[in-house]
Amino acid sequence: MRHSRAALLARSLLLGPAGALALLLAPAAATALPVTTGVSNPTIVVAVIATLSGPGAMAGQDSVDGFTTAMRHLGGRFANQEVRVVVQDDKGSPDTALAVARRLLEREKVDFVVTAVTLPSMSAMVKTLTESRAFILNLDAAPASLAGAGCSPWFFQVATPVQAVHEAIAAYLAAEKMRRIMVIGTDAPATDQAVGTIRRAWPGEVVEVLRPRHGTTRFTEEIAAMRQAAPDAVVNLLTGGMGGAFAREYAAAGMKADIPMIGVWQGWERPMLPAMTDAGMEVLNVAPWSPDLDTPLNKRLITDFELEFGRPVTGWVAHGYDTAQMLDAALRATGGRTGDRDAVRSALRRAEFPSVRGAFRFDTNHFPSVNVYLRRTTRDAKGRPTEELRSTLIKDWHSRDAGLCPMRWTEDPAPAHPPGANPPKPGTPPGGAPPGTQPKPKPPVPAGQARPTQ
Repeated sequence: MRHSRAALLARSLLLGPAGALALLLAPAAATALPVTTGVSNPTIVVAVIATLSGPGAMAGQDSVDGFTTAMRHLGGRFANQEVRVVVQDDKGSPDTALAVARRLLEREKVDFVVTAVTLPSMSAMVKTLTESRAFILNLDAAPASLAGAGCSPWFFQVATPVQAVHEAIAAYLAAEKMRRIMVIGTDAPATDQAVGTIRRAWPGEVVEVLRPRHGTTRFTEEIAAMRQAAPDAVVNLLTGGMGGAFAREYAAAGMKADIPMIGVWQGWERPMLPAMTDAGMEVLNVAPWSPDLDTPLNKRLITDFELEFGRPVTGWVAHGYDTAQMLDAALRATGGRTGDRDAVRSALRRAEFPSVRGAFRFDTNHFPSVNVYLRRTTRDAKGRPTEELRSTLIKDWHSRDAGLCPMRWTEDPAPAHPPGANPPKPGTPPGGAPPGTQPKPKPPVPAGQARPTQ
């Protein structure tokens, strides 16, 4: 059952100071709901910039609602400190995104900025954000330079990068011994980047890259070309309405039985499957998350989110949920204090939290080391469209550009336990790692390159 914002607010206030959530989602304006906790520390301020209207609104709203769900699970606080969250809608516009970022930074003493916007919007505002001394936690695509030479001590990529998904597609093609594929995608730089990644990671032949006109819903020529070329597989990069229309026409043409299709997760999330009808069933897609992953909080997330919002959990929800859990873990290492920015950065780098996506840690470029999965669309016991985990295509993925990043922090000391906090248990090193825990391995450095320095 979906509740109104007023009802949610009233219910949160009934929880009292210890459980009230300082979050009021208002796409039209930055708003905040303060909470009184009686502690001397200043409020932790989190700004959220997301696409909540127009194209891309599903991803942005899911990211925000995933963050909200985690905040409720955490009692509305990070490290038992009050949190104030302000939310703004970039409306899918790079100009609006930049204006929103500047306005938030001018009006708020922001500690963290959570971004869930398109790549053009992120590109427009990333320089302003990284120069603000606020930590940026990105839940969508990021400019490629940030993974390499342009990495920033203020920028953390929490979402599974698109490069990881495309490398996982290549891993699947190699495992299935496929030699020839066709790719269909929009006429945009993202398609070129995806094809380039697949070609680097897979030795086979990309027979042709088909680029239908943006917004088209008929694919007669493209399907005829696929039938004539008879590749081993079709890699479908289309998402949204175009992706659904192509899936229906591909199935209607009888192609599903002849040429397997593999898609990217953004086009095959559970809210999109009913519109595809049976045409969307029994199709493979590569994803950062699956509803049947056996992780500590995954079942709780699915149950509580679907009860609260009345729609299925998606990968975007998982990204938002992980972000709040990570912030809580990092701030526990600093005792909830955000004034020492170096200590906060070190805590974010080493944050250990129960990710609903499986294993998670940051490499030296602040991009995540994560698993990437193969899913198949199917129906559950009640006949509802869902996703079924088939395999882990890449375990502990690393960005190939990590060695180009000039940051070096693997030997930095972990944050000391804060004054007034309980001391570590005997035998526990600083930072709270349990006895016997092995040091995390350093991320791989490409051959011929020196490990970066600070």
